[in-house]
Amino acid sequence: MDKLAQLKDVITQEITRHFEGTDLFLVEVNVLPNGKIEIFADGTVNITIDQCAAISRHIEHYLESNGYVGEKYTLEVSSPGMDQPLKTARQYQKHTGKDVDVVLKNGNKITGTLLAFDEEKITLQVIEEKKKKKKTDTEETADAPQDFPFEAIKSVKKHFNFKL
Repeated sequence: MDKLAQLKDVITQEITRHFEGTDLFLVEVNVLPNGKIEIFADGTVNITIDQCAAISRHIEHYLESNGYVGEKYTLEVSSPGMDQPLKTARQYQKHTGKDVDVVLKNGNKITGTLLAFDEEKITLQVIEEKKKKKKTDTEETADAPQDFPFEAIKSVKKHFNFKL
């Protein structure tokens, strides 16, 4: 394992330990060759700027006091961003009951309410489905919830309705 991967593991373990007993959870850690460390965290409700600042101070102190980093590195702690795909079970849990946009690997785009998820699939109450190819006369508009296996999904993102 190279140094970047080792540092990523160390940071992941420390943040996971640091979040125990809180409503915060780790989404992703990126350790880049240019010395930049990106930490994306979220909360059951939402993560605040003050919480991100506290995480940054904690990780900075932890890394420096244990000799994991030198003087030249950049540390950024933030939420994953509204336009980023869901990546963890805790994110899916947080968005259960809310509308999401799903892009399938075949190019179809689906908007629906996330009803459930497990390791293999998500279940949606489909609101709208846009086919990549032209619509056919036999296209179904089902009212029943539909399952979509993760192996067929390219991305799942929070849905934003910009219509007033």
